Amino acid sequence: MAGGWSGVAQAYAATFAGLCAGVHEPLLDAALVGRGTRVLDVGCGPGGLSLAAADRGAEVSAVDPDPGMVALARTTAPTAAVTDGGLPDLPVHRLPHRSYDAVLAAFVVNHLPDPRAGLAALAGVVAPGGRVAVTVWPSGATPQSRLWERVVADAGAVPPAGVRLPPDLDFPRTVDGLASLVAGSGLSVVEARLLAWTHVCDPGMVWAGASAGIGGQGATLLAQPPEVREQMRAAYERHVADLVVDGRLHLATTAVLVTAEMTLADSRDDARGASR
Repeated sequence: MAGGWSGVAQAYAATFAGLCAGVHEPLLDAALVGRGTRVLDVGCGPGGLSLAAADRGAEVSAVDPDPGMVALARTTAPTAAVTDGGLPDLPVHRLPHRSYDAVLAAFVVNHLPDPRAGLAALAGVVAPGGRVAVTVWPSGATPQSRLWERVVADAGAVPPAGVRLPPDLDFPRTVDGLASLVAGSGLSVVEARLLAWTHVCDPGMVWAGASAGIGGQGATLLAQPPEVREQMRAAYERHVADLVVDGRLHLATTAVLVTAEMTLADSRDDARGASR
């Protein structure tokens, strides 16, 4: 997974995890998670989605490549079996082939250096008749990204050079783009849609997450000299006021959700391919 996520488990849980939690219930509904469902939460982070699945009575396994996230998820979701691991190299000796009714990947595929290999790994652990549910952030500016763009511009900050995927590995961060990526893994797409919700939080949430070095925003902030960071903080205070209502930050947010199924025909085709 891309940089900006190692060693930030506690800070992430206190900031951006709440924003990401807006997809939890729709994602669980899409994957038909209920009592007795065998669930694998891939890239579980601090464990909020695993807890939500467990609260529905599911039998939850979860993996994350960061030791801090694994430790926090074990505390957050104590009934889940949480271990280290990430895409595309899932620990297959602990995650049996074709053994999960629901495989979940919330905001994971968009961070992978090889999204197609990641989707193939997800398809490899879902049982025939089971579902894979995936979310990514869509292309285009969200209120959060527009807020940060204004902060960077006002302070004259210079973002560090980003790592872009080569065209043959990247995919359009749209409903159709993610659906095509998922279908290419051998799964049958059931539904592809845009989710929308408003995240309400402390006005300092975005700044706190960036200050902890989380994601691209954190990388940009920490790359600046002290005087530019001070200018960025002042710009943040000015611009975040436009999104505050009754003392709380309101972030209108969207995400792409794609749900797919491993049909019996899909699994037979996969088995024939593996035997060649």
